Amino acid sequence: MDLNGETLRWILGHGASLLIGTLVLLVVYRVGVSAIHRLVPTLIHAQAAHLPSGSSSDEEVGKRIRTIEDLLLRLLRMGVLAGFVVMVLAVFELWSILAAIVLVLVAIVFATRDVVLDYVMGFLILIEGPFFKGDYVVVGGHPGFEGVVEEIGLRRTMLRDGVGSSHAVSNGFIRLSSNQTRLFSMAVVDFHVLHAGDLDAALETSARVAGEMRADAAWSDQFLADAATDIWVTGIGMDGASIRLQQRVSTGAQGPVASELRRRLAAALVAVSVGTGRWDTPLPIVSRPPT
Repeated sequence: MDLNGETLRWILGHGASLLIGTLVLLVVYRVGVSAIHRLVPTLIHAQAAHLPSGSSSDEEVGKRIRTIEDLLLRLLRMGVLAGFVVMVLAVFELWSILAAIVLVLVAIVFATRDVVLDYVMGFLILIEGPFFKGDYVVVGGHPGFEGVVEEIGLRRTMLRDGVGSSHAVSNGFIRLSSNQTRLFSMAVVDFHVLHAGDLDAALETSARVAGEMRADAAWSDQFLADAATDIWVTGIGMDGASIRLQQRVSTGAQGPVASELRRRLAAALVAVSVGTGRWDTPLPIVSRPPT
């Protein structure tokens, strides 16, 4: 009977400790979540207000807020979980297990130099902000990985590419990154004109098509109001002349805008009898006789 009484007292005592500790951790978690959602936007907006004009935008500020909030929330959840594990080990006086876990973690971290580099680079990425959650980036040089940033952690960054594959890229691997959606994106269309005599007509048609698309209500909101259309002749060779049409657009709109420009250009160039490739020109290709 005494043994049962001692067991009951031990269970009640330790159970009460676990319950109180769990409640404290839940309160810490709720307060932490609320503080993150209140403080992070305030601090980021205050920082953005002191930046030079044109170096940031409301969309960039929003991406930075989402990125930092996402990381802090994950760290908070990990901290609360670690606190619960430590509390359980402390209540049951399993300090030797806790010490062994700490030693194993320290050994794993410091035995691998790459792991330390990953965390250092992750910290620098968050501080310097070369890209944020939601940006479309190319990392690791060429060839490398590219896609939309879904998550930025201290050890690795998650990218989702154009075919839906998710790439976990170690931050230590990200020595070079190209952000294609910082402040604005660039819609680029390259095409060839087969006959030199058609070059002026192709340039005029390109400018007209771009202007019509900018005026189209279905697409006008994708174009930056103060950005002109740039059209260049980028090369002349045996296969004809190459032309590049380049237009600043809203972040992330470069793909749809470029695709629609290509579609409209193809139809417009056919309408004015300008050949752009062997697929729409009878063979053999010969120079037109002078008029």
